[in-house]
Amino acid sequence: MSAPDAPKQIQFVHSIHPDNAAYFNSLAPSSKDIRNARSNIHMICTTCRKSEEELGGQLRKCGKCHVVWYCSRECQTLNWARHKPTCGEAGIPKLIRTFMSNRVLQLVLQECFILDLNLLQRARVDEPLFARVDVAVEPSDILDFAEILLGKGPVEKKFPGMLQVNGFTPATSLQTKGLTPQRQEMWRQERARARSEGFSTDPVALVEIAYADSGNSITFPFRIHSAAKKLVKQAVSEGFKMISAVTGETTTVHLPWRHAWSALIFLIAVHDISLISSYRFMNTHIRADKKNQLLLRTEMRPFDIQVIRDAVASSNTVPAMALNEKLAREKIYKSLHQMLVEHRRAVAAGALVGQ
Repeated sequence: MSAPDAPKQIQFVHSIHPDNAAYFNSLAPSSKDIRNARSNIHMICTTCRKSEEELGGQLRKCGKCHVVWYCSRECQTLNWARHKPTCGEAGIPKLIRTFMSNRVLQLVLQECFILDLNLLQRARVDEPLFARVDVAVEPSDILDFAEILLGKGPVEKKFPGMLQVNGFTPATSLQTKGLTPQRQEMWRQERARARSEGFSTDPVALVEIAYADSGNSITFPFRIHSAAKKLVKQAVSEGFKMISAVTGETTTVHLPWRHAWSALIFLIAVHDISLISSYRFMNTHIRADKKNQLLLRTEMRPFDIQVIRDAVASSNTVPAMALNEKLAREKIYKSLHQMLVEHRRAVAAGALVGQ
């Protein structure tokens, strides 16, 4: 028997489905395909909104943050007063563009829009759709995550990390009316392009990929294809399947279909099962990529580690709150979340005793 004052032992059970690697390989695009798609993402000048296609040459990015792009020094000078407050250490724009170049992850993002905005019942073709997607760089090893989350070591330690999706927040119709003129023009151009290419019935959205609390983000125009709608409709009809890595059992969750599209029970079921299932899929898919085929792995920086430490302190920053929600909803972090809750209770009890 251990001594009463012995440190609590933390045990983790790694459970990987035997077909995990084969399943990943059956879905994941090759690194070459992702690089090719990434090279086709054309940036636009932050100031004058001209694209690389229009200018016939490459834009120049801010040398400090690598997030905003300019066609000339004049445009950079004009925008500096606005950009200066959020300009800082180089973030992860390349990882974000890589994320948006992945056809599998793009499809799941489309499903998030369809589910959260109920696009199966209302197409919303002639209005801008907008959502913010919060991403972060987190440890690729659960043991490293535990060390950062519960430990007190230096933030300078090197940890292998990976991009993860922590939140999807769609804008209301009222909020989309307040989009900046630049974003409204971006939507109009993509809407016109979709019509000219024969996709007039596909809704067009803008997705803002926001990295932690850096103050910088990248906005992409985003089509929601009819094929994605068919997949979601089929999943709602046949049920959403969840496979346990521990038992191998498949659980199918059926959602009300014919009579509940406008009912509260549908909204609760879709948001709590379908949308969260989409989060889990994206994060699990990236986590399963042990060889960095998806090009979404990188070394964690002190800033990334501090975001996790802030979550322990129940910080009210957007990244910390998003991470806390993720720890509560994703099963792989169940033990960590439970220990985090116990830690907060102990801290709260200590504070009461000290009063």
